[in-house]
Amino acid sequence: MDLGEQWAQWNGLRGKVPAWHPVGVVVEADAPVVRRHYGTHGTVEHAPLAPGTDLAAMVRRQQEAFAERGEPVEWKVYGHDSPDLGPALTAAGFARGPERSVLIVGGLRPEERETLPSEVPERAPEPHRQGVHSLYGVREQAERAWQVAVESPGPHAMPYAEMTADGASNEGDVFIEVLLEDGLVTAVAWAHGDEQPFTVVGGLTSDDEDFVRACTDRWRRLNWLRCPLLAEADGPLRASLLKAGFTEATSVRSYHWSPPRAPEPARPAQFLDWLHDDGPLWDRFYADFDFKPSTTYRPAITEPSPSAVWNLHSHHRIVPDLPAELDAIVQRGLLAATEPGEFVYWLDWQHDGYRYDPRRVGVPGRPAVPGLGTYPDGDYYLHLTHDLRLGTFGHPWEQTLTVWGPALLNAVEGGLTDLLGEPVRRRD
Repeated sequence: MDLGEQWAQWNGLRGKVPAWHPVGVVVEADAPVVRRHYGTHGTVEHAPLAPGTDLAAMVRRQQEAFAERGEPVEWKVYGHDSPDLGPALTAAGFARGPERSVLIVGGLRPEERETLPSEVPERAPEPHRQGVHSLYGVREQAERAWQVAVESPGPHAMPYAEMTADGASNEGDVFIEVLLEDGLVTAVAWAHGDEQPFTVVGGLTSDDEDFVRACTDRWRRLNWLRCPLLAEADGPLRASLLKAGFTEATSVRSYHWSPPRAPEPARPAQFLDWLHDDGPLWDRFYADFDFKPSTTYRPAITEPSPSAVWNLHSHHRIVPDLPAELDAIVQRGLLAATEPGEFVYWLDWQHDGYRYDPRRVGVPGRPAVPGLGTYPDGDYYLHLTHDLRLGTFGHPWEQTLTVWGPALLNAVEGGLTDLLGEPVRRRD
């Protein structure tokens, strides 16, 4: 397809329920719109509206849905949408933001990719190496990159903090470039690679022409889907993108509305990023519990006091859905044993982890509890609090569940004993 055909395809996907969405996000279809509820905020998306749509009633329904959750909402209106939509939003109390351009550029053809300068190998990267690099090739600069990006002015098509909360990774779905000068990150650019039929440029913190061109050329070459890029920009950044080969497809303006209730400070559930949560939490668990992962070493941890260990298959009765029953008992216990607003962390050894608020997940209309549950189906699964004072540890080869922490033990012991029999080990 040429750019015009891909633009038409993208426009047709607006207002469709996505096949995938981030952990902790609830997507609701309310024809002709689709709402995304992030817990901290929300968005409204839709295709160009049919003539005769009752705009006032449609806007009012969305406000009621977001007010019930206490979520501020962003509603993007494109230049080719109904001219009556913007006035309907402002009449309902939405604040009208500045207009910016929607810009697109095609993926590089094979002959174009060959003309680009050779990539600098990412092996053995040096923190002080100058120039534009993938964040994941200079991990020593990651903390600085987070700070620069979060502090950068917008508006961005996808704020950096939202992208990382969605679950940014180095596995090809997200591309993060950093500009190093004298060993420091001075600019960051980020793009999402799974938004068909475009790779969406989330934002750039600098409008420097060389930086903009270097980042977009890298994305056009590195994007394994070879999708065109889509960006939103105005002012000097727009000019730099146009010089880098982008063309203007339309314009867009964001409208914002906030309900009276204060929003939640954090999403109800989200992916753990490797820098701030997952790695450091595992490090503390290894140290505090003397964790020794092995298919033969048992027990794999030094069990804390107080704690109890149940054999998952010592009972002599049929349990139709043992993992579900086990998880229900543990979730009720975590709800009772944690403080309001406290997060529980679900860890899967050597795999992605998540955190969640047990009071804001697992109920109708809210996100599902993330992760694969409590039953250790092939790997070590843990639920624990950030301070490690309570939690569960499932051992897949010993086929045991360890529970520690007085509050959690008191909440789950009766249910687990009824389900699994008496504990096989205990520390008081």
